[in-house]
Amino acid sequence: MNQHVNDVKYVGWVMESVPVAIFENYELSSMTFKYRRQCSQSDALQSMCSPTSCTAKLEKEAEVEVNGAGCSYTAGCQTSIPDVAKCVPPHLQFTHLLRLQVDGAEILQGKTQWRLKKSKHLH
Repeated sequence: MNQHVNDVKYVGWVMESVPVAIFENYELSSMTFKYRRQCSQSDALQSMCSPTSCTAKLEKEAEVEVNGAGCSYTAGCQTSIPDVAKCVPPHLQFTHLLRLQVDGAEILQGKTQWRLKKSKHLH
């Protein structure tokens, strides 16, 4: 009605920046968001995520580089993590940022935590 975006849409945009290999091997265990400002349906946004904790080791060993930004991801990148099974930590954490594309104003900051899928546990 007021042309603002609801929380479900923000979650979808945040998830767009998570590498596909994470979805294949992990399940989301928690998420925390801090909303900085509203955005409208017509705003163009950038969705970015950066690995923290155990993930940094995983990304470094996989030698992933996206647009020269190291372990930073932006939505729409076709990023794959080769040899993910060789270095699979049981828990991962990502830091997320949604910002306006036009001026970089922050819309949302967040963290997601991921746990290894039961079928992926190494025996």
